[in-house]
Amino acid sequence: MSQQKIEAFLSGADPTRTGNVADLSMLLEAVRQYLKMDVAFTSRFTETDRQIELVRKDKDAESWCNLQFGDTDPLDQSYCFKIAEGQLSNIIADTSADPITNEMPVTRALDIGSYIGVPIPLKDGEIYGTLCCYDKGPNESLDERDLELLQIIASYIGQVLGRTYSSKKKQDIIRKQVRAVIDNGKLDVVFQPIYGRSSQNYEYYEVLARFNTEPYRPPNEWLSDADLVDLGLEVESAIVHKVAERLTQANEVGLGLKVAVNVSPRMMESGLLPELLNNVDSNQLRLELTEHVRITNYERFREFLRPLTDKGFKICIDDVGAGFASLKHILEIEPDVIKLDLSLASNIHNDTKRQALVTGLLAFANSFDCEVVAEGVETIEEYRALEALGVRFFQGWYFSRPMGFEQLSSASPHKMPDSIN
Repeated sequence: MSQQKIEAFLSGADPTRTGNVADLSMLLEAVRQYLKMDVAFTSRFTETDRQIELVRKDKDAESWCNLQFGDTDPLDQSYCFKIAEGQLSNIIADTSADPITNEMPVTRALDIGSYIGVPIPLKDGEIYGTLCCYDKGPNESLDERDLELLQIIASYIGQVLGRTYSSKKKQDIIRKQVRAVIDNGKLDVVFQPIYGRSSQNYEYYEVLARFNTEPYRPPNEWLSDADLVDLGLEVESAIVHKVAERLTQANEVGLGLKVAVNVSPRMMESGLLPELLNNVDSNQLRLELTEHVRITNYERFREFLRPLTDKGFKICIDDVGAGFASLKHILEIEPDVIKLDLSLASNIHNDTKRQALVTGLLAFANSFDCEVVAEGVETIEEYRALEALGVRFFQGWYFSRPMGFEQLSSASPHKMPDSIN
């Protein structure tokens, strides 16, 4: 490919639509051929190293050049970094005649006789790495025109790689933040009670995760970030571990604590729960299935449920009435408890359609002896309407906001709203 064709390609290309690895590799080969050099490559700078990414070689160079993807050298021992820092000239016609390159181990390790390289700039001014070519022997033909072409191509590559790099950089930051929460014990749980109409007391508590960080961020944001960087299972495991720890503490002080803990279908299918709950009394803990990850194979899913249900752990389905998936969960899993989505409780005393839907769900649940809990109850009017329809278990701010472990006490039960008694 001639210089004119290379420049024409770059002027007509849209870096936001083109420029996958194959495209860049072809462009790299075109540059190598145009410069008539043995090897062309791109590199990326990490915090400590220069890492080789794309490599293209002349056929004859295959016999002596062992440079390949993933090869690394310390930054200060690489041509790439020294060129980016201005410590080396962009064009080195004869490495043996240059006092710096002549003494560098990488010169002999890679058989570098002549070299040309330029930084790959990103939009924010940061340097991604370098675009470089080299020959085994000296090359006096390299000139400023070659350098200008390399700079144009490096700028284009920077636009292409910048999108992936920015995304990866963001993920690296998120991964460190989530990892710090797990490793530094910044994850805790709070408890929101479920009120039983028959007992007129709190039957058990739903456990809700809290991430004790500054600034504060809602749990759903942390859980979403954890999923983004493939740490979702670790965070869920840490939550379940914390719940087991709190149950042990409660038992030690004679607090008859019973809880329901949210777990995703992915957590169920991981096979981690039996071990995490090995020392937990099944009478003290229910597993509340959330819908963050869809269930694709119910038969397989039931196989993972069986070791838990055989031990007596009750299964709850969350957010029933919010969509088709939760209803399918009920049909396929046959849970012990269904929890009505909080949207059903909202203003239900003034909404006959909501009342009809709850009535139908109650009849359906009663047909296979399934307990029903109404979530999101915030007013006495909502409570009375749900009670009149036949709901017997309730959860929401009308009864209590979530509370810390220290606030729980068997000796002094939490006061019910006066309007209930």
